[in-house]
Amino acid sequence: MFEVLIVGGGPAGLTAGMFCRMRKMTVQVVDAGRVGGQLVSLYGDKPVHDWPGFHDILASDLAGQLIAHARELETAVVTEQKVTDITPREQGFEIAAQDVATGEPLVYQAQAVIVAIGGGAFEPRRLKVPGEDALREDFLTYRMPDRARLAGRRVVVVGGGDSSLESAQRAHECGAEVTMIQVLGRFTGMESNTEKVDAMGIPRHFNTRVRELVIEEGRLAGVVAQTKGAPEPLRLPCDYLVVNIGAAVNLDAVRRWGVEVEGSQIKVDSQMRTSVPGIFACGDIVTYEGKYKLLVTASSEGAVAANSAYAWVRKPPRVTMTDLYT
Repeated sequence: MFEVLIVGGGPAGLTAGMFCRMRKMTVQVVDAGRVGGQLVSLYGDKPVHDWPGFHDILASDLAGQLIAHARELETAVVTEQKVTDITPREQGFEIAAQDVATGEPLVYQAQAVIVAIGGGAFEPRRLKVPGEDALREDFLTYRMPDRARLAGRRVVVVGGGDSSLESAQRAHECGAEVTMIQVLGRFTGMESNTEKVDAMGIPRHFNTRVRELVIEEGRLAGVVAQTKGAPEPLRLPCDYLVVNIGAAVNLDAVRRWGVEVEGSQIKVDSQMRTSVPGIFACGDIVTYEGKYKLLVTASSEGAVAANSAYAWVRKPPRVTMTDLYT
């Protein structure tokens, strides 16, 4: 039995694991995908500008540093295992998981659980239009586009926030012919990103919604879109589609665990405690009064959750900084 099991291996989960190990606790991190969370699964080589100590650092590089630090502290991590259920037991919790590749059922035991699923609970929003499901990653991505795929391509970027604006900039810089489609009448990203797209002269269609993807012999050939008030739809040549329209959250599993949810997030207090004693949560998936959603905040919450788990499991007379480094 582990003292703490952490669900999710992103910045919050890894930080929680590190701080548990600093207190010499036995800990297991379980991630449904690749360790590193959204830094590797969504952002990859996108620069991160809000991590202290770096003017900018590639998301994948920052993930690598966090992973290396966790390994130095001997934080046990397994990937490609999806936690499906958490059941209270007399000595703690039984955690049911499933191997993503084989479907093999797995069971863990832990005295406390930290839920840090972050991006694991969020799935990129899809267009839900004909032709979308048939496309391979060579023609469609919901992340920052791969630089190696961009040169000479006819790229359509769907969305108007910072992710889509930065995707359009990257595609333009890599030699692609870029067009943007935004369902609203304006961009919603930072002014600096909007100004860069304006300076590049990237065409855009506001108040426009994608209606269909044109597939020819298994390859993307175009995008059919309808602008509000226009008599006829647009048909844009396209052989690489970038969809950055946000993410949808699925908290069905969390609700089954008996954890209280507020809106689309887990409700916690200032000590990252959920409504279930012994289950803590941190990172993008949590909400509390004054929550400020940043990468550095997620890591801070991971440290707090680890501290609370330590107090729950070890029950020291008082929690001190001396305990943290002995």
